[in-house]
Amino acid sequence: MIAHVRRAASALIIGVSLIALGVSGVHARPSDPMRDAGPRASDPVPFPGDPTGLSAPVPQPDRVDPASLYFPQVSCSPRALPGVDKLGALLIKTYGVGSIGAGRSCSTGTSEHKEGRALDWTVNVDNAAQRRAAGDFLGWLTANSGVKARRLGVMYVIYNSRIWSAYRLSEGWRSYTGYSAHTDHIHISLSWAGARGNTSFWTGKVGAVDYGRCSTFTGQPATLRRSPRPVPCAPTTAAVKRSSYATSYYGATGTAVERAQRRLEIGATGSFGGATWSAVKDYQKSHDLPRTGALDGPTWSSLVPSSLSYDAVEGFTARKAARYGFNHYADRVLTKHEAGKAVLVLQTALDAPRSKRSGYYGAATIAAVKRFRSDNALSPGGTTDRSVWKTLALP
Repeated sequence: MIAHVRRAASALIIGVSLIALGVSGVHARPSDPMRDAGPRASDPVPFPGDPTGLSAPVPQPDRVDPASLYFPQVSCSPRALPGVDKLGALLIKTYGVGSIGAGRSCSTGTSEHKEGRALDWTVNVDNAAQRRAAGDFLGWLTANSGVKARRLGVMYVIYNSRIWSAYRLSEGWRSYTGYSAHTDHIHISLSWAGARGNTSFWTGKVGAVDYGRCSTFTGQPATLRRSPRPVPCAPTTAAVKRSSYATSYYGATGTAVERAQRRLEIGATGSFGGATWSAVKDYQKSHDLPRTGALDGPTWSSLVPSSLSYDAVEGFTARKAARYGFNHYADRVLTKHEAGKAVLVLQTALDAPRSKRSGYYGAATIAAVKRFRSDNALSPGGTTDRSVWKTLALP
């Protein structure tokens, strides 16, 4: 499946480039890997009657974590999450065979490898010792309706032309006809809770479902949220600005990356590495852009204004935006993390710098609203309500 990175203690995500994404791209939440599953099948290898399993680092509670839902890749991050590192290290420590790999090119397709939520354990079905280790682990993991898989936050595993998924427990092991038979490694994909190491196997406590990262604008990558998300993602917002530039991710190369680096005032190497990734995130934070770590549509629109191919408030002056906002949005309260045309109208009415007119209600917009309220003797705060719109629209 990948070029394996041989490390016993941890797994490393190797960041690479993604193709430009549309609504039907990697962030459109595609069908799960069970699309390549066939009829119910035998176990991938013989399972022992009393398999050797992993030892939890803390006492386990009576309650068991809910079976994982399916969470497809929605972002690309060059770092493995803590639960992936810990699981990989524990597999090597327990069974003493194989190696761990977590890197995958983001250039095509969809895989949890690409956002630090999957690992491959190299155990070849043709090697007797490795096959026995695989049988021990998979037998332990999936026994009793996958109790251990639930405690680890495993979404699905693939090995030797077989797939098992926690979100389709009743189907057990099924034949797998994907592009790789996975005969030389076990693929393990984790839920967000599992990948963050927040399941009962690691903490001794059963927590809420973590719904992970969410996209703000339709067709764009998800924000790099660090904390658990206890509620499902809200519907995405239609883009208020579009750029003619294709989306570029960690690992991309070329003249577009070099141009971005010059605008970011960092070394113009044409290679999207760690320094560029950090600079992009910093730029996004300071310019009220969803913090995706990618040179996505909203970021290009801000960074290279000449690339703008669509602007929902094209031709609006601050005065026109103020009147439009009062007429259309006065009864709506705008607050942190909201996105859409109403926010873009507000940013225009406040005469924000064009690079910060993103349609996303971030720290810069909050600060501008606070200043406007203070300057106009309105009640303090960073939200936008009727009083703000009314004052903006005064002759």
